[in-house]
Amino acid sequence: MIIKKSVLGMLPITLLSSGMALAQDQTAPASVPTDAGSSQLDRVVITTTKRATLLQDTPQAVSAFSQKDLDKANVQDLTSLQTMVPNLSVEQHGDSGGTHVFLRGVGSTNHTELGDPAVAFHIDGVYSPRPQGASALMYDLARVEVARGPQGTLYGRNATAGSINLVTAQPKLGEFSGSTGLTFGDYNHIGLQAALNIPISDKMALRVAAISDRHDGYVDFQPRSNVLPGARKYMAGDQLGVRTTLLWEPTPQVTVTGAVEYYRDNGTGNISLMQRPSVGQKQYSALVDTAGALDQNNLQYRGRVDYRPSDSLELSYIGSWSTMKRTNASDNDAGVRPGFKQEHRTEWSKFDNYSHELQLKSTDAAPFQWIAGLFAIREDNSIRFDIDISQIAAPAGDGPIVVVPVLPSDTAWAMSFIQPKRTLESKAVFGQGTYALSKELRLTAGARWSSEQKEDIGGRNWVCPTFGATVADGGHLIGAGGPVTVASCGSQFAPGTWPGGGANDGKIDDSASTYLVRAEFSPSKDLLAYANVATGFKSGGLSDGGRRHKPEFLTNYEAGVKSEFFNRQLAVNLSAFLMKYKDMQVTSIEYTGTGDGRQQQLVTSNAAKASISGLEAEVSWRITRADRLSGNVSLLKAKFDDFLTCDTSLLDCAVPANVVNLSGNALPHAPKFSLTAAYEHDIMMGGGARLTPRAQLHYQSVSYLSAFNQAPTAAQVAGSFAEARTQAAYATVDLSLRYQAAKDQWWAEAYVLNASDKAVKTDASWANSTWTSFYNAPRTFGARMGYKF
Repeated sequence: MIIKKSVLGMLPITLLSSGMALAQDQTAPASVPTDAGSSQLDRVVITTTKRATLLQDTPQAVSAFSQKDLDKANVQDLTSLQTMVPNLSVEQHGDSGGTHVFLRGVGSTNHTELGDPAVAFHIDGVYSPRPQGASALMYDLARVEVARGPQGTLYGRNATAGSINLVTAQPKLGEFSGSTGLTFGDYNHIGLQAALNIPISDKMALRVAAISDRHDGYVDFQPRSNVLPGARKYMAGDQLGVRTTLLWEPTPQVTVTGAVEYYRDNGTGNISLMQRPSVGQKQYSALVDTAGALDQNNLQYRGRVDYRPSDSLELSYIGSWSTMKRTNASDNDAGVRPGFKQEHRTEWSKFDNYSHELQLKSTDAAPFQWIAGLFAIREDNSIRFDIDISQIAAPAGDGPIVVVPVLPSDTAWAMSFIQPKRTLESKAVFGQGTYALSKELRLTAGARWSSEQKEDIGGRNWVCPTFGATVADGGHLIGAGGPVTVASCGSQFAPGTWPGGGANDGKIDDSASTYLVRAEFSPSKDLLAYANVATGFKSGGLSDGGRRHKPEFLTNYEAGVKSEFFNRQLAVNLSAFLMKYKDMQVTSIEYTGTGDGRQQQLVTSNAAKASISGLEAEVSWRITRADRLSGNVSLLKAKFDDFLTCDTSLLDCAVPANVVNLSGNALPHAPKFSLTAAYEHDIMMGGGARLTPRAQLHYQSVSYLSAFNQAPTAAQVAGSFAEARTQAAYATVDLSLRYQAAKDQWWAEAYVLNASDKAVKTDASWANSTWTSFYNAPRTFGARMGYKF
């Protein structure tokens, strides 16, 4: 394997033998708490500039939350974080366990091995390249940092729209401490968490943290579903995470920390549901003939070594190696047609990546502060993804639908996408400096040069398009788990000969420079104003059939104000921005051929131009010692300026009238207005205990789920309706009541999430003559408790 031969690939192993590290800056506390009973806000510490700085002193649009903040809001993953961050939208996809993340309307819906995210996801500053990595649970964290706008200088790769960094809790020298937590609720929800800090010596400490979270599925089986007894429902959760971190400070000048983290997801995945359920059926129900199954395992070694040869200089190395393996099966027809079976399966997949970053930065109090660095990452990916379709007439009566796809009379069609070797190599050099012209005025400039090479070797798309073909391998048209041969498809096409092209071999090289220019002015300790111009870049890529798309570029013009009032009781942060998008990458399913020979492939194309502007406000207000109000408000206008395209999944693109320019259409996942407000009040009890009711409201206006905005008319596509690609304006409410013992040693809480039981669509697709969508979780409730020592 390449990973065994590469010098880069050997570095993580060498580091593990000598100890790996996390940054000294990453160990900065999430917040500097005020005195007990104070009415002042905590001072929040972040590291988005690759330095430990106070949130209110950082000239960026950044949202930051401690583990305590996340616990109060019942946030355990990115999906539940989205309401706390302005213009953040997250959706969970079904057939590959992918997570789609959007910031300010910018994101990617390609969660396959072919795609890259537009919002970079990091754990302890280490980049996670695959979208499935963003599904990791949030537990035992120091903080979560969400930087909005392109982070092309310091973070670079795929940070076009912004970056998300989970900063884990670090070991503490000389301290034996720990915590534990228990959650139970409806849908048989059981959750367990624990963390333990162990001092090994005066220079070494170990921290171990773990989480387990399980619940039954939210999607009921409709009558006549064809699943085995005991099959788990869709949207069931079964996640496990374990993290071990070792801190070693051999000398005052050297800090070494190593982390090993394992994450497993054995849930059932999501399923696309009918937007207009059949008569008598619930929204969260489906006629299922393929039970959901997911087996995803992530293992990562990461670390950092910091060396401080003097008070003015620090040299840091950050390295990681990770691997992800995944298999899954999902029902992709939403039970629309009785007797119709469309099954999507990942037969096997393996994603290996390793990254290295070398940083050199100033650490003194001189007027000029700077940082420079080198970055390299490599991915080695392989996957086989199958689609099987079969159908027989529904039997009489009310019994289950029995699909027997081995009869020659069956409707049968299948495809297999096999990518045995898809690689990526990315390298970058970057630098940024800030010069203080005076105590109040500072100027910053930074630049990054990135080079990326992507290659597909031996990738093939197999198709068995003849309806009525004899099916092999016990119901799977193409031999599951084995090699694909022409015999597997009967008298079908050899690889690379079907219409649209079946060979994916190709290679692309892209390079680009990105930059940041910023001015900041702080006339007082309670006020900071800034303005910047920053750019982002995402390289081009290879789609099914070897088709290529160009890189995308984004330029962001932004101004902001961070302010504190009333002796730090109130913090108000504002940002206004205008983003210009060039060659924006848009992914869709494209169909070729007609009738029995119709095939599908995932294709990314470039929209010519798009413009995004908006205003964001974040507020934290400690009204009194007992009352707290926090939240955010967003105004957003995101539209295509020029995008000539055709809705290939629904319309005949050979008809000239079906080729349209989407100029003026809104970008998906970009509501014009959104608001989140949370209020909590402490009721003081005897002995220093307190009872805290909390309510959180989230509201957002209408948003679109497709670049086409409105769906085709019923005249164009029978069964269509106008609001199919639209999520109407909605509001959700989360409620909790917490009892906190004296000195915060233990606590207990009752909660209700999505109290109004609002079903919110996160995407829209046309499946078997009807519109379907993935949905957020329905109303859930339960209780949690925790203890620390």
